Amino acid sequence: MDLLDHYQGDLPNLCLVTDDPYRVKMIAAHYLDRVEIFSEMRGQVGLIGDFNGIRLMVLSVGIGERSTMAYLGEICRRTRVKRVIHFGDCVTADPNLPVGTILYVSKAMDHEESFIPAQNLLHHAVKVLNENNVKAYPGVTFTEDRFLIDRKYIQNQETNILDFTAAGIYGLDKIYGDIEVLSILNVCENVSAHEVIGEAVRQSGGQTGIMSALQILTHHSDVLQ
Repeated sequence: MDLLDHYQGDLPNLCLVTDDPYRVKMIAAHYLDRVEIFSEMRGQVGLIGDFNGIRLMVLSVGIGERSTMAYLGEICRRTRVKRVIHFGDCVTADPNLPVGTILYVSKAMDHEESFIPAQNLLHHAVKVLNENNVKAYPGVTFTEDRFLIDRKYIQNQETNILDFTAAGIYGLDKIYGDIEVLSILNVCENVSAHEVIGEAVRQSGGQTGIMSALQILTHHSDVLQ
C-alpha cells in the first residue's frame, strides 16, 4: 500500500500520531510553525511543522490497530523514526478515573503479548508532566478495538483501562528496532459510572494532553539525532 502519497522530501524522526485528521489540523493551527502537508491519502492527514524550533511530523491514523499500524508501518519503512508519541482516547471501569482523566501508558497488553515503554522516555514523560503541573496517572491498558463495535469491556487483573491502539504501537520497537514509544490517553468513557465525555471536557483534556504529548515528543530530542 502507498498510504502516504508520493512525497519526496525528508521526514523528521519525531512523530506524533492521533486518530482524527481534524485534530491534526488543529494541532498545526495552534502549536506549529512552518507547516507543510505531506499526505492527505484516504482522508487521513500527515504534516510537518516546528514545535519550539524542533521539526516533527503529525499524522492521523484512524481508529484501531489495523488502521494505525498500516500508516505507522509505512512511515517506519520510509524514514528512520526514533520516537513516536500517541495521543488518543481510552475507556475505563475504574471509578477513580472519571472522564477527562489523562493517563500515560506504563504497560500495554493484548491477547498475546505485553509491552512496556523505554524507561528513559517514561522518566522524561513524568518529569515533563510534573514540571507543567499536569495531573496525569499511569495506566495499564488492554488493547482491543472490538469495543467500538460490540461495546464489550475487556480487562484482566493488571489493567485499568481499555484502548484501541497502544499495544500495536508499543510493538514498533520489536519490529523496526530502536524506537521510543509512549501513549498519552484521555478517558472518554467510564462504563462503571455510565459516563461519556462531553465536548467541553474533551476539548479541555484534549488540549492539555496534546501539549503534553508535544513536549514529551521533543524532550531531549537532540539525543535522537
